[in-house]
Amino acid sequence: MRFSLIKREPSFFFENMHEDLQRFLKDTFGDIEPSGSNMPFERTFRPAVEVKETDSEYKIDVELTGVKKEDISLSMTPEHVMVSAESKFEKCEGSGDVKYSEFRYGKFTRTIPFDKPVNLEDASSEFKDGILHITIKKAEPKREDVKTIEIK
Repeated sequence: MRFSLIKREPSFFFENMHEDLQRFLKDTFGDIEPSGSNMPFERTFRPAVEVKETDSEYKIDVELTGVKKEDISLSMTPEHVMVSAESKFEKCEGSGDVKYSEFRYGKFTRTIPFDKPVNLEDASSEFKDGILHITIKKAEPKREDVKTIEIK
């Protein structure tokens, strides 16, 4: 009986496994980040983002369940859009202490880069049903004039 050896690159398998594990841990437990509060570490969250691109625009959806509209900050440059928000824990008087919670509280900042320059003047956003919808038009490509150079 003959066996043939197939050479495999183990680092590729472990890289993907490491990324999958990192994503699982962040989705399950959130990020742990030092903070200035009484607690040595405070959980932060990283909301889910979906970016769609057409020929003329970017459409970005950010899942911000439990965040109030006034606690969201949105800024943009020609290279990226930055979303910041804070989900605050609100203690309910008279209802007892929370024994178990899977809600995520804390601050976050998310920077979403663009592959192509965008028009800073032509952007809109809407916050509806816990989803921040952002629409950003791409900038028109600059047309450079062709210059003929005389050969001497």
